Amino acid sequence: MNAALFRIALREMRGGRTGGRIRGFRIFLLCLMLGVAIVAGVGSIAAAIDAGLAADGKRILGGDYEFRMTYAPATQDQANAMKLGAQLSHTVEMRAMARAADASTLVELKAVDLIYPLFGKMALDPDLPLAAALKKDDQGRYGAVAEPALLQRLGLKVGDLVGLGDATLQIRAAIVNEPDRGSQVFNLGPRLMISNAALPATNLVQPGSLVYHVYRAKLEPAISGPRWLDRIQQQFPDAGWRVRGVEDAAQGVKNFIDRTRMFLNLVGLSALLIGGLGIGNAVRVYLENRAQSLAILKSLGATGGFILALHLILIARMAVIGIALGLILGAATPYAAQGALARFDLHLLPALYPAPLLLAAGFGVLTTLAFSLPPLLQAMRVRPAQLFRAVATELDETRRRDLIPIVLAALALAALAILSAGALSLSLGFIGAVLVALALFQLLAAGLRRLARRGREKAASRALRFALAAIGRPRAPTASIVLSLGLGLTVLVAVMLIQGSLVAEMEQTLPARAPSFYFLDIQPNEIADFDRALSSFPTAEGLERVPMLRGRIVKMNGVPVEQIKAPADHGWVLKGDRGITWSAAPPKGSRLVAGTWWAADYQGPPLISLDAETAQAFGLKIGDPLTINLLGREITGTIANLREIDWSSLSINFVMVFSPGLISGAPQTDIATLHVAPEQEGPLLALLAKQFPNVSAVRVRDAIASAAEILRSVGAAVRLTAGVALLAGVLVLAGAMAAGQQRRIYESVLLKMLGGRRRDIAVSFLWEFALLALSAAAIALVIGSLGAWLFLDRVMETKFVFSAEAAFGAVALSLALALVIGFAASWRALGAKAAPFLRNE
Repeated sequence: MNAALFRIALREMRGGRTGGRIRGFRIFLLCLMLGVAIVAGVGSIAAAIDAGLAADGKRILGGDYEFRMTYAPATQDQANAMKLGAQLSHTVEMRAMARAADASTLVELKAVDLIYPLFGKMALDPDLPLAAALKKDDQGRYGAVAEPALLQRLGLKVGDLVGLGDATLQIRAAIVNEPDRGSQVFNLGPRLMISNAALPATNLVQPGSLVYHVYRAKLEPAISGPRWLDRIQQQFPDAGWRVRGVEDAAQGVKNFIDRTRMFLNLVGLSALLIGGLGIGNAVRVYLENRAQSLAILKSLGATGGFILALHLILIARMAVIGIALGLILGAATPYAAQGALARFDLHLLPALYPAPLLLAAGFGVLTTLAFSLPPLLQAMRVRPAQLFRAVATELDETRRRDLIPIVLAALALAALAILSAGALSLSLGFIGAVLVALALFQLLAAGLRRLARRGREKAASRALRFALAAIGRPRAPTASIVLSLGLGLTVLVAVMLIQGSLVAEMEQTLPARAPSFYFLDIQPNEIADFDRALSSFPTAEGLERVPMLRGRIVKMNGVPVEQIKAPADHGWVLKGDRGITWSAAPPKGSRLVAGTWWAADYQGPPLISLDAETAQAFGLKIGDPLTINLLGREITGTIANLREIDWSSLSINFVMVFSPGLISGAPQTDIATLHVAPEQEGPLLALLAKQFPNVSAVRVRDAIASAAEILRSVGAAVRLTAGVALLAGVLVLAGAMAAGQQRRIYESVLLKMLGGRRRDIAVSFLWEFALLALSAAAIALVIGSLGAWLFLDRVMETKFVFSAEAAFGAVALSLALALVIGFAASWRALGAKAAPFLRNE
């Protein structure tokens, strides 16, 4: 039996190569190829970025290890300990205002020493050594190098002068490449680089100024990194520095890429599942066209199991081709994406990455199996009586006993989706959304069939009556057409509404209620003059100012943070320094949800007001202690109350607010916000640059624009992936049309024989496709909008903005696709002759 099975399977494959019966599998191949290509491509790009970051880890980090300290530099003993067995580079980073003529702008300032960089190469235009570009010239003036964006904002060119604090520097070159710049996803300003020797002349570093001292070590070849680091940490256990190794380089970029990959993967899986409908349709069409051959096999003694095994071999062969093509496209994606990602300073390492390819292949195999099983199991029940029918049959309905293998295949597919997503709640939500969408579209199709059967007698025209009869007849492709169009449109609508809402929130809602500026590093001796200058400025209003320090959480409820597994959405709380303030009264933009506020004149042991979401995420409650490293000193405070914070207002607020007393005596600066008319922003910056050169002004509109640009770039990738999902739906639509082509031709011939005109038949086809498309678009709008609202409200906690453009665009697109593809697939039926169908040969 096995020999006969493979012999017949080989004969069928040969028939397919000569243009025989397997040509209908083109839709099968395209659907499978597209879905696998997306999953493999997204995974391969993420793997290429991870590999690039790992290969360039030392260059991105700037050394084998990095020690980052806030406010104060390392002591001489600490620096000497780091120099044992290593070359040590010291850089100073802060934000400042650069000015030229009447213009000024915020910059990311970096002061470097003579040996920077330890890894990689600084590329400048014109090409000259960094030390030569930054040194003091014969006139006693230090040099600086800047990113082209800074030169453009201030209207400068190489050789011009730029003001920085109390110093005037000469621009000696433009920065082409800064080797360790790629570790940051988001920057508030362009880079301006000077030497450590030039920094004192700027007078920007004041007590309490937000300054980062960064020490990078390049170990000698014979030195063991872990032992070297362990020696230093044991020698200085309370240093208060944040230590990063090569494995932590560009952690922010990695997290950003992982989140983007996760969402793109889910959209890609949507495309694969939509393509699965096309796979099922293609298999059904093939088997229905083979019904008489199956009946012959049954007459010759073939069992249902034999027929199932035979066609599983054929489908496996086609699946291997489709999956292989998809894997080839997916593996080539990192090479094609290099240019597009270069603008984000992401260094891809294109190569063949087995893990994402194996994952995509697994999805392809399980999708093929899950969607092919229903028609295959139905084909097992074809009877020899089919030999006496002249028209190709339609397979029987799925029976209860068929559900066991189908459900097992679907569960395996769901399990693989959960394992690969990386976020259990997100993957479960995705699976739930898919099941709900499938159920709703199936209900819609059933409802349409019922309404069509009831309404065909009342139709105003003969063409509309024909269309309703076609929609309502048993086993019409109504469900396939509605599912294919509806699912693809649902994904596209949801993606467009999510991105549109986020961009609208950033560009419209936030600027309307957000302050115009954040002002940083206001010195205590400048507060009175600063308040007076801003209060007297035209159109200025809503000045808010609070003291600010930076501190790092080292213990929660007595447990060191190294032993705490942070929730994915709140890991940032424990990473690096956090802004801290103290206040006698509850801050604006928040409300107490637990505990009570301390008295305005409280001077006792430190008390802490904590963000309620943070407390919930880490299981903290009123009375629990928090230990903060502040300026190298550990301070423990008790949680006195919890606050619910409205971060979207962009007003000044902090995760932790201390009571007055101990912390209020620490070196600190003030941070302030202010509303001002847009046309007055430039003059205000010019005034501050002259009177308060050490104060950094962050223009909120610029920060929002930068974030919106990143969002648009990510959104473009997601929209492209969603577009492929819609393309898969188009292919399924074409397959659904092909599935019913023989019956459509037969019905068209019958209508002609009964007096129907070709024009009437064509109009009935248009009515049929238009009704199905409009119904699918309507339910896609509802489901897509609901999904977008749930994601924005529950996950992003932001406002949902309905876009009429996206809504009407989806309706127009679905209508156009259905009419064009449906009519093209039905053209053959319009021209079919009656004579061949009157013969019974």
